[in-house]
Amino acid sequence: MLYHPDKHRDPELKTQAERLFNLVHQAYEVLSDPQTRAIYDIYGRRGLEMEGWEVVERKRTAAEIREEFERLQREREERRLQQRTNPKGTISVGIDATDLFDRYDEEYEDVPGSNFPQIEINKMHISQSIEAPLTSTDTAILSGNLSTQNGNGGGSINLLLPSAVFYATVGPLVIYFAMHRLVIKPYLRAQKERELEKQRESTASDILQKKQEAEAAVRLMQESVRRIIEAEEARMGLIVVNAWYGKFVNDNSRKNEKVKVIDVTVPLQCLVKDSKLILTEASKAGLPGFYDPCVGEEKSLKVLYQFRGVLHQVMSADNEALRIPKQSHRIDADG
Repeated sequence: MLYHPDKHRDPELKTQAERLFNLVHQAYEVLSDPQTRAIYDIYGRRGLEMEGWEVVERKRTAAEIREEFERLQREREERRLQQRTNPKGTISVGIDATDLFDRYDEEYEDVPGSNFPQIEINKMHISQSIEAPLTSTDTAILSGNLSTQNGNGGGSINLLLPSAVFYATVGPLVIYFAMHRLVIKPYLRAQKERELEKQRESTASDILQKKQEAEAAVRLMQESVRRIIEAEEARMGLIVVNAWYGKFVNDNSRKNEKVKVIDVTVPLQCLVKDSKLILTEASKAGLPGFYDPCVGEEKSLKVLYQFRGVLHQVMSADNEALRIPKQSHRIDADG
């Protein structure tokens, strides 16, 4: 009802409502179909995006759907592993076919089986190598080969590691700890930050879209929130004074890190019903009017609310269930 286009007279709000109403319709299509709902309940959106479902029979139980998903995922992981490991191999075979081209047929006419020339494999060489990416710039290479000739053979296995990894793993213990503290840990920290930045860049357009959808939803909520606040004030009920969602930095050792939060006061107030607010064990980024302000980082929800004229405050982890009001959230007026 909140997003129904007919509920909004303002042309801009009506356009925003139509876009969000289409998303609601898509959700309905997923949840109204038993198979797609079962897939979504188990694996969420990533399950719906998995290739191969189109060949799955419609009549499947949840257990069968889980088994089929795991099979499709294994196939995808195998393809991705092949792309990452870049397997290479060669096989060469030496064949002695002298008897096929150089023989005296008349000498062998009376010898049983002499009508068939003798062809022999006298040597063979097999080599194989795979690559194991350690970082964006370092790759370990494992290779092996096997050779045989005239009944004699041999082989070898080689492991080629980047020098930095090699010395850090097989060097003296003292050097290892020094390297770990002064080089490896800072490197891994920087590598993690680079990966996060890469993730943000790859999802930038999607995040921008989610942000625009959240802002549009907040605008559409204004009238409903006004009515909810009036009703809650009349009964001395639950009023969300301020609410923030994202990454909070309270540790002095991390004071250089940026605080990345968004104001979610209106969306939370819109979810209040009969002086109660109940959030399930799921990421808050999926709630109406929310979006992820810091992809790949730990997030929390901080709420300052008023109940029965008394201020309360609570902070919960992103995937933590939350139920307010609670007596334990009450702020001591004397503190």
